Amino acid sequence: MRPYLDDPAAAYGRLLSPRSRTAVFLGRVLPYAGNGLLIAVSTLTVGSLLLGLRVPPPALPGLLLTLAVGSLACGFFGLTLGALGLRFRDVWVISNVSVALLLLLTGVNVPAAGLPGWMRAVGEALPITHAARAARTLAAGDGLAAAAGNLAAELAVGAGYAVLAALLLRFFEAESRRRASLDTL
Repeated sequence: MRPYLDDPAAAYGRLLSPRSRTAVFLGRVLPYAGNGLLIAVSTLTVGSLLLGLRVPPPALPGLLLTLAVGSLACGFFGLTLGALGLRFRDVWVISNVSVALLLLLTGVNVPAAGLPGWMRAVGEALPITHAARAARTLAAGDGLAAAAGNLAAELAVGAGYAVLAALLLRFFEAESRRRASLDTL
């Protein structure tokens, strides 16, 4: 029937949920990604009305897809930072530095062409970078096919952070059990 109820050893690995903790943690990203998508769509709508931003109507479905992919990649990046927060007490330092790096290195606030090569290379591994390029391509009137490469790269970045977050969560959990502590400090 339910071995996690009958076998204490199986229950030890499950804690309080019969589901995989990795799946639970990865699933917790979805509401945050949905919230990010809602905020991005709202901002784009208000920006269009107040600032005169003109997006070609055929680009709107592709732009919605781009915003969804970017939100999901940022959610997995945040889960990775959250995993680090389980181990280190000063997660706010990590979070603040990460936000500054996102603003600086992704080409959103500072043009990537003006950055040194090593900074552009770091930016390629961060979320938002490829989604911003895809959004600019779509807003310029090019089709979804022209933005597909950047969308695929953003999906790859998001998947990479999802895997990294899952690995960090599992590793830190195992270390916490082994040491009977929640942090290193």
